[in-house]
Amino acid sequence: MPDVKFHCVHVFVKTKPGTEDAFKEASLKNARNSAKEAGVVRFDVLQEQADPNAFVLVEVYKDADTSPAAHKETAHYLEWRETVADMMAEPRQARKFDNIFPTTSEGWIYPDNLALE
Repeated sequence: MPDVKFHCVHVFVKTKPGTEDAFKEASLKNARNSAKEAGVVRFDVLQEQADPNAFVLVEVYKDADTSPAAHKETAHYLEWRETVADMMAEPRQARKFDNIFPTTSEGWIYPDNLALE
């Protein structure tokens, strides 16, 4: 059983052809700001190798209730949502998970002195 229980959300995104670079730019800006939020443990942006229009946003929160809700009220999230809305080839889909491994917060949380680039 993990020492910590985090709320993990994988958001699957399919963008319209030709919008992948703009989507990536907007998503990286959002991720860098999201990673600084008190309730966010990690915020990763992944792009599929075989399909450059397929992305997964890996959002890891300290809890399932307040942290995701607080994230969705931030200026950077609202800007991201508006910016990428017309880039979506289909509605994004989220799947929620509980962490199993790593079992400690040290395996998840960005170090305080880490420059996220």
